Amino acid sequence: MSETRRTVRNAGWLVGQRVIHVVSATLFAVLVPRLMGPHLFGQYSLLTSVSMWFAMLSGLGAVSLMARVVPKFSAAGDIAGLRALSSSLLALRTGTGILTAVSYVAIVVLLLGERDWVSAAFIAAAVFTRTVGNLCFTLFLGLNQAARWGMGDLLRRVLTLAGVLAGFPVAGLRGACAGFLFANVVVLVVGLVGARPYLSWASINFRRSYLAPYLRTGTSFAAGNLLLALAQRSGETIVRVATSDYTQVGFFGAAYSIYLTGAHALWQGAIAFSPLLVGLLHAGDRGAVLRWLERLLKWMVIASSMALIATVMVGSDLVPLVLGPEYVTVGDSLGPLTLSLVAMAICSIGRLAALVVDRPGLSALAAGAELAAFWSVGPLLASRYGAAGMALAALAGTTVYGAVITWRTRDVLPYSLRPAARALGWSLTVMPLALLRATPGVNLALLVVALGVYAALLVWRGVVSLDEVRAARNVIRT
Repeated sequence: MSETRRTVRNAGWLVGQRVIHVVSATLFAVLVPRLMGPHLFGQYSLLTSVSMWFAMLSGLGAVSLMARVVPKFSAAGDIAGLRALSSSLLALRTGTGILTAVSYVAIVVLLLGERDWVSAAFIAAAVFTRTVGNLCFTLFLGLNQAARWGMGDLLRRVLTLAGVLAGFPVAGLRGACAGFLFANVVVLVVGLVGARPYLSWASINFRRSYLAPYLRTGTSFAAGNLLLALAQRSGETIVRVATSDYTQVGFFGAAYSIYLTGAHALWQGAIAFSPLLVGLLHAGDRGAVLRWLERLLKWMVIASSMALIATVMVGSDLVPLVLGPEYVTVGDSLGPLTLSLVAMAICSIGRLAALVVDRPGLSALAAGAELAAFWSVGPLLASRYGAAGMALAALAGTTVYGAVITWRTRDVLPYSLRPAARALGWSLTVMPLALLRATPGVNLALLVVALGVYAALLVWRGVVSLDEVRAARNVIRT
């Protein structure tokens, strides 16, 4: 099987996994916020969102590092070198995982004033297990096995749902946090078993001369990833500080968890192509890299535009139905956050391009701009409009990130934005149908019509060809 075919097939499997993600996220949204209530769900959202900062901090940019370095070992058939790299990084991550877990407890308990230190300790332990376990799955990404890489996140999502539903009725917030820890422990064990052929105690090499080049690459990308995580996972914290109201934190957390399901799907879909694009660039086929970036951006904009159309047509009907009447105001946050998905598609391709050309500074610059925009307007909007204001700040931050990363990466890889712009433009032509919204049944019918018209316009105007759809389907099936 060619590398191109293998990459597209793995990307297809990732799409299938995201369907399960959406189902589990929907079940989580239907069951967990109702079970906990807005106040306790706000506490849970705050604890878990802050944990993402520390998991990213201790990750040392492993995803970007593995996506760039492992394909070279694999192409050369250097299994011994790959084993030495994986084993050394895993041992190093174990140490950084312990330090970040302790730091997490200190920040949450001492600075944010969380009184339930037992719940915080459970989440801290989950930070450690996530830090170690994720390295095993990023190894699969570098081996051009993106479907196996995505299974780690999928398994964590499904088991977290089960663990929280089982733990909360038994021990309240502490039980839910224990369920979160359980999911991460299982993912760690599965990852270690899967990566065992590439791990060996005897292969660990802590010499500075050996690790320094890899750590420079990893930490350079990690700086941008950390800034990005601080922006993407600090909304709950800002709402908590700005409003002192865990209920508003819960409202934002519910809306943002829905948004992150789509945002992660876009990024996973993009980075699944990194081994292929890195190989094409090293082979000197720059034109093929540009074509792939343009094609991926177009399809991601189409997917995010469809999500935006769905939110406009039926979002206000689904929120109280799915989350319950207590969360009806979550609908005010979903509009800006779904619009952010369009910007996230642009961000994801920009990040992918920066990774392919090994320019971590571009990602860090864009992430810093997003963080500055997010934190500058976030407290003001959150204090005035609560969760909905924080959603507007998220939209502003993502838009700034997309603008900066695209501007800078296109200086190096000048991929065209025109196909994606056309895809977005035609989605706007069906938005006036929202003026006809009435009952939930009518709104659902409008959604079906809007999506059908949008798909027809894409084909009619040549944005998407039927041959393109058939070719992708045939590659995935093969």
